[in-house]
Amino acid sequence: LDGLKALHAHHATMGERIDYLEKMLGDSADKHYEELQALKSAHAKHADALARQGKDAGAALAQHASVQERISYLEKVIGDSADQHAQELEALKAAHAAQAKDLALTKDAHQRLQTDSRMQHAHHMNVAERLDWLEKRLRHCFEGDPIQPTPRARSRG
Repeated sequence: LDGLKALHAHHATMGERIDYLEKMLGDSADKHYEELQALKSAHAKHADALARQGKDAGAALAQHASVQERISYLEKVIGDSADQHAQELEALKAAHAAQAKDLALTKDAHQRLQTDSRMQHAHHMNVAERLDWLEKRLRHCFEGDPIQPTPRARSRG
């Protein structure tokens, strides 16, 4: 019995044991409550940050054109540029054709003038021929020789 009493004395009473358990659970519950509040606070901060980033991302996406819009824009710019270049090229070709036509007409006119000039030059006497002809006419006037036609006049007839 003494051993039992000693063992029993060594053990805490039921009330002491319950008090100990309540204290431990209370401390643990308090810690759990504090940790739970800290987690809720951190979660709220993260949720706010995520909401802000979502709004910022939404605003950024709203400002940026979609890929389809960007491609359409590029196609329009390139198409407009190509159309404009094609029009300018056609205008240059037309201007070149007009200048080529004018140049051909100018060459023809120059050729005609050259031909006319050569023909007139062939019909005109040079200075020596004219002096000879004048001398012959003067001799005829003073000596009575018949007038000879000019050398060029003979070649024409």
